[in-house]
Amino acid sequence: MNKIFVPNAIATLTRLFYSSTTMNEYLAMRTAQFYIEDLKLLQDVEAVALAIENQNAFALMSKFKLFDYKAAEKIEIALSSSGYRKQT
Repeated sequence: MNKIFVPNAIATLTRLFYSSTTMNEYLAMRTAQFYIEDLKLLQDVEAVALAIENQNAFALMSKFKLFDYKAAEKIEIALSSSGYRKQT
């Protein structure tokens, strides 16, 4: 997936999974499956980690693990290491 679209994909998935107005598990899971398997959302670990961190969408990690556990683990490592870097 193009880096430009990653933040929008994370925002969409967060809204689908966790917004009280769109709480439709089937739609959320099918959208996640499409983004992850067809559009290769988790391919760029750094872009996904940055989008998750910027949007505080850490709850999506459990959903990502259902589709691609190895990529989700890499994203968690990137998230844990990015949190300890000093911003200058």
